[in-house]
Amino acid sequence: MAVKQEPVPGYYYINLTGQLIKVKALLYVEAHLARVVVEYLDGKILNIRLDEWNWLDLSVYSEWLETRNLESELEYEV
Repeated sequence: MAVKQEPVPGYYYINLTGQLIKVKALLYVEAHLARVVVEYLDGKILNIRLDEWNWLDLSVYSEWLETRNLESELEYEV
């Protein structure tokens, strides 16, 4: 069973074979997410359907960005 990850532009994801994949863009059709543009480290760019994305069994690799942004926001709270 695949683990469903929401695609976030600029984030890196890692698949079961250890390949890093970067989400370059999200493509919408009639206000619904339809395709995800991804780039592999070797420069290969693919335009995949959302259902294909959901079966890639990816883990978020750039999760530290979320933590870093949250810490920055907390520093400025009054």
